[in-house]
Amino acid sequence: MNKSQQEEFYELASAVRSLFHKLGDGVAALHEDSAVSAGMRAVLETLVDGGPQTVPHMARVRPVTRQHIQVLVNSLIDEGLVEYIDNPAHKKSKLVCATQKGDQLFHAMRNRETHALRSLAVEPSSQDLVAATTVLKNLISAFEGQQWQSIIARHASTNEEK
Repeated sequence: MNKSQQEEFYELASAVRSLFHKLGDGVAALHEDSAVSAGMRAVLETLVDGGPQTVPHMARVRPVTRQHIQVLVNSLIDEGLVEYIDNPAHKKSKLVCATQKGDQLFHAMRNRETHALRSLAVEPSSQDLVAATTVLKNLISAFEGQQWQSIIARHASTNEEK
């Protein structure tokens, strides 16, 4: 990245962080009457959209600790929104999946969010949304890639030498 792109990237990164927090606050406000927190909602979304997954897998994708996801899953189990099922790929590591109640609740939450978004005064074009999504996915891939991991490893080894 050249200097101009770096400055534009930092502006984008700042906007993404701000949007992330605004979305979290908005989702929490929309669903304040629910026993489901924003974190629990995120786990439900992962399971409804992506199918059954292990707790460690969900933690790696976020990235948050496995313990954090486990606390959220335990709360969702207590509410009857998710359950454990056998994992054909692993004898001990169970899969977490949404129950019918969890699936229905998540879709009701998403419908409430969709209705609220329709009322928003901002009207980005479909092209702009697709372009923004493409840029963000490409950046995510770059930060998950080997080149970035190598840069981080070199930086860490340089700091250890100091």
